[in-house]
Amino acid sequence: MSTKFYDALARAGSALIAEIKPSSPKVGPLLATTSVAAVAREYQMAGAPCLSVTTGAWHGGNLAMISEMARTGLPVLRKDFITSKRHLEDTRDAGASAALLTCTLLRKADVIRLAQDALAMQLTPFVEVASAAELDGLKLPDGAILAINNRDIRSKETDDGGIETGRALYAAARSVHDGLLISASGLLVPEDVKIAKVIGFDGYLVGTALLSGPHSPFETACRFIEAANTKIEAAE
Repeated sequence: MSTKFYDALARAGSALIAEIKPSSPKVGPLLATTSVAAVAREYQMAGAPCLSVTTGAWHGGNLAMISEMARTGLPVLRKDFITSKRHLEDTRDAGASAALLTCTLLRKADVIRLAQDALAMQLTPFVEVASAAELDGLKLPDGAILAINNRDIRSKETDDGGIETGRALYAAARSVHDGLLISASGLLVPEDVKIAKVIGFDGYLVGTALLSGPHSPFETACRFIEAANTKIEAAE
């Protein structure tokens, strides 16, 4: 099934999903000197095809942030603990184009049911896994996006991140899902995106690293997008 978020990501090829979160449990406040709307515009100018926003309380987020970001015209992913059809309806009504479904929190049957509900609402299901057990037997509907989370949400993502979880789970993820596969969170520098691309991921969700470095969100997003667009040389 065709949905706005999925289609935009697929058209972009190897693509950055640029995320906004007001704060990080590991880093602290991230928007102290700017605003959601301003950062969303910077991401758009940098060339990000899709945006993401963390509306969860532990990141200081809220639903109103979605409409601020959607004014860019870019599709927006809502990241939160979405566990019911009502949460999906709230997500759609707030202006988002995609909704996070977290396998660490939900039973597989509930993930599949909610993914189907999301598609019926023209929302892209963005299904996140963090272990081989969560991938085992996972059968997502066409039009869903599968993401491997490189961080541990059980520790409120205060771990160091990196690409190793994505590397370890990539083959298993490809074996259960032939749609878009995303390396999500824990990508700290543009080189991490290059590594994820070599592994075979279709896209890369980056948040804290875009907002916590010495450069503007625009400049940092440009560097990550350049990494995503780096040509992979064929092996001889």
